[in-house]
Amino acid sequence: MLVGAGYAVILAFAGMEYYDRYLYEINHREEVIAYSGMFAGGDMIMSIFFALLLMIPTLFLIWIGAKFEAPYTIYSKLLLFVGLSAPACLAILYFGSPNWPGTFAVFCFERLFWSPFILAIIAMSRVVARFDRAKRFTSYALLLEGGSLCTSIGLILLSMGQGKS
Repeated sequence: MLVGAGYAVILAFAGMEYYDRYLYEINHREEVIAYSGMFAGGDMIMSIFFALLLMIPTLFLIWIGAKFEAPYTIYSKLLLFVGLSAPACLAILYFGSPNWPGTFAVFCFERLFWSPFILAIIAMSRVVARFDRAKRFTSYALLLEGGSLCTSIGLILLSMGQGKS
């Protein structure tokens, strides 16, 4: 009940903040157009802030769920699937075809953008895992997600180094 109340409070707060931001943007259209990059940056920072807030009740939810073997094993398999999506998205962005729809590339970029938060959730899940199968699945997910994040950072640094030469 407390975890659900925590989610409800954070989501209500986030909804009010996004609604206030929307009203401000409606009433100050010229400013939003002139400084659209700044507003986009503010939206991104606000989204990251709310994602961090939502990780607090998520930690408690994971901790409670780790006490039950069957549901937590299913959850750890789901984490493995989520972990597999990171290298798939990285491969699609790196080796993808220009004929694919742009929204597909945007989805893959967004998936990799939120990878540090997903990595933190997988790490929290691995720490509280009590059962062998759940530990194994979350370890694999952690390796996939962490490896994909390190590889994407390496590719970014590599492309920055090639631009200087």
